[in-house]
Amino acid sequence: MIKESEIILKKLFPICRSITGNGVRQMLSILKKEVTDFDIKEIPSGTVCYDWVVPDEWNISDAYIADSSGKKIIDYKKNNLHIVNYSVPVNQTMKFDELKKHLYFLPDMPNAIPYRTSYYKRTWGFCLSYNQLKEMDKKAKYHVFIDSALRPASLTYGEKIIKGTSGKEFLFSTYCCHPSLANDNLSGQVLWSFLLRQLKAKKLRHSYRFVILPETIGAIAYLSKNETKMKKISGGYVITSVAGPGKYGYKYTYLGNHLIDKAVENTFKDLKIKYIPYPFDILGSDERHYSSPFFRIPIGTICKDKYYEYDCYHTSLDNLDFISAKNLIKTLDIYSKVIDRLEMDLTFKSLCPYCEPNLGKRGLYPEIGGSIKQKAADFKKKHHDRKYQISQKENIKGNKLDIIRWLLFYSDGKTSLFDIYHKTGFQIEQLYEVAEELRRHNLLALV
Repeated sequence: MIKESEIILKKLFPICRSITGNGVRQMLSILKKEVTDFDIKEIPSGTVCYDWVVPDEWNISDAYIADSSGKKIIDYKKNNLHIVNYSVPVNQTMKFDELKKHLYFLPDMPNAIPYRTSYYKRTWGFCLSYNQLKEMDKKAKYHVFIDSALRPASLTYGEKIIKGTSGKEFLFSTYCCHPSLANDNLSGQVLWSFLLRQLKAKKLRHSYRFVILPETIGAIAYLSKNETKMKKISGGYVITSVAGPGKYGYKYTYLGNHLIDKAVENTFKDLKIKYIPYPFDILGSDERHYSSPFFRIPIGTICKDKYYEYDCYHTSLDNLDFISAKNLIKTLDIYSKVIDRLEMDLTFKSLCPYCEPNLGKRGLYPEIGGSIKQKAADFKKKHHDRKYQISQKENIKGNKLDIIRWLLFYSDGKTSLFDIYHKTGFQIEQLYEVAEELRRHNLLALV
């Protein structure tokens, strides 16, 4: 899968994507054809979405700045970050002083080209490294050319819903509007498609809604178009910045202790991964829209080099050399394990709630009593010689018997397995396996 990821990353990286346009369609078509099937949908320009309106579609063919000899010193075709996203058409010759008003650069990062946009104001601009700026003749005139088009069309997004049986539905969202930026967020797009493919091959309890759309306007338009369905979402994740070289991080939901958060905490703990906890912040990605007052969907984000936190964020240095397919697949594995925990977060009720049931007659209690919690009788810890080992049937004590008793005690139809995990410290997998065994003995029922 690492090799497959490398191929997809290299194929998608050069595509110029924005909040609308053919670049988004090209990227979605490649993921659909080469990774996994999903629906590609359109929302027409001019569609009113709450306080927003879907803008005209933007496409670009060429853009450059040429010196007096005709040499292209800034060329969009060499790096699509050179153009300010959504720039209007231009074909003019102008002095440097006039041109400089439309140039964007980073003096503190002289080799990097910044990423800039102007979605909702009709203007134009070029991005260049500070070193490129210093080489320009300040007394010369320059030919500025932008072959772009802004016209009514549509906003494009991808969607796939995997149906489960529990009645709960979780959201996995990512954004596809950034051009040649690798960690933020080409990595998220590729992981999203791989995760979707994995889940489609599984039998699942819960339903999972996968959406890939342009940031902000895409999420707002999607919420507007699917208001009733989105009000029922139990929680979810925004997949972004998942393949950098740095530490793992987790941005918590606005609640901070939701199932969405607990599933991530439990996964990192099991994998013995130290991560940077980021409290919920209104700055970020589409979680602020999904979690807005009307919807209040708890949204978290697992990341590897979180957006804003790494030096080359939103610059040309966030390229394929900065990320790795290996890191992307490692993060994919974490997301996959998080989903396993969401699937295991069940709530049971006791079918024998009056007192502790007779565990012995069901083979769930030692045949010879008196040795439970007796340190001197714990042969398994003290001896490795087989002649000292007692049978599994006699060894129904310690952790397993504790789990049985705690499960029976807390199974009131309201306390979930994750709640029991936090109360007892037993791993969610252990609780789940024993709960399933108790179901087979007709001692628990799934709520």
